[in-house]
Amino acid sequence: MAEHTNKINVLWLVDHLGYGGFMHGAGKFYLDTIPLLDENKINVTLCVLRSRDHLTKLFEDRGVRILHLGRNKFDPRTITDLIKIIRKEKIELIHCHGYGSDNFGRMVGGLFGIPTIVHAHDDNFNYPWHQNLADLLLRRFTKKAIAISESVKRSCVTKRKICPNKLSVIHNGILLNNFNTIEKELIQKERKHLGIKLDSKIVGTVARLRAEKGIKYLIESAPKILEIFPDTIFLIAGDGPLREELQNLASQLGIQDKVLFMGFRQDIPAVLSVIDVFVAPSETEGLGLGILEAMAIGKPIVATSVGGIIEILKDGETGYLVPAKNSQELAKRVIYMLKNEEEARCLGIKAREESRKYDINSNVKKIEEQYFGLITSNN
Repeated sequence: MAEHTNKINVLWLVDHLGYGGFMHGAGKFYLDTIPLLDENKINVTLCVLRSRDHLTKLFEDRGVRILHLGRNKFDPRTITDLIKIIRKEKIELIHCHGYGSDNFGRMVGGLFGIPTIVHAHDDNFNYPWHQNLADLLLRRFTKKAIAISESVKRSCVTKRKICPNKLSVIHNGILLNNFNTIEKELIQKERKHLGIKLDSKIVGTVARLRAEKGIKYLIESAPKILEIFPDTIFLIAGDGPLREELQNLASQLGIQDKVLFMGFRQDIPAVLSVIDVFVAPSETEGLGLGILEAMAIGKPIVATSVGGIIEILKDGETGYLVPAKNSQELAKRVIYMLKNEEEARCLGIKAREESRKYDINSNVKKIEEQYFGLITSNN
């Protein structure tokens, strides 16, 4: 049995750490948040439904205690696994992330009378019918729910039927100290490393290569931008199942030599430092960590007016918003930003100031408050 302690023993239950071995935004949230929770008051065990992969070491290197069940999100043996963990670790609170984890977490939470938090990270754009049934059956075991934006909160209420009075909005935060303004010499060094001329314009994004991120619209906008700025290079940092399809699209448009697929990158500040205009062409977005990071480093931003993006980016003040799935409007606004460098610079400065609201330490304190409130009310 775990040694008795006055600390709260919390189980973070998650479906997986990323897609296809590449960390997603939620995974980055786990990695950045757990180490900052007050270790004098809270013991955290991160439990992943899936098997161990190379992402596991990133968590271990940050001092996170991590367990893997090697199950899928429908495997009933997960219940037995969790019962053993709860008993051994004397778990007092379960913090769930992902449909499978939400379901199993609420089941065992209800069994043991342990308060359970559902943490929603997106707009449920692929909400399956069977999850609707699970949410209806398990809703009474949802003691609290956290949404990362007002948009996600609305989705939780309308699609998942979570009671509004149980929902709190806690925007994701970022490690602001990692995104200090980069010196010009380092930017030039990074450009040279990437093989990009110093006088070339760079339009870029950081995202998983999945349909909802809308990267195809950025690629489709490229020919129009290249008509005005023929030396522009398009940087795409990230990986995912659509990489080959997106590379083929660039080839079909005859711009394959202008689009640089960088793959998964951990040195995001270095990538962002060389970008002249950051683009977030998402079809749907819970909040947008990449946007927050671009704001923090002071980059001018063009993003789609969807989901939580419109909560963090003020059109015409800290960036520009365009309609989703519209490569023509996207191209027009990027061209405008590239032509009006002083305005773009000012937008970047204001975006950097606005990003101060999203310090991850503030985010962590709000999560801790949820924990203590639930534990107190449950005693």
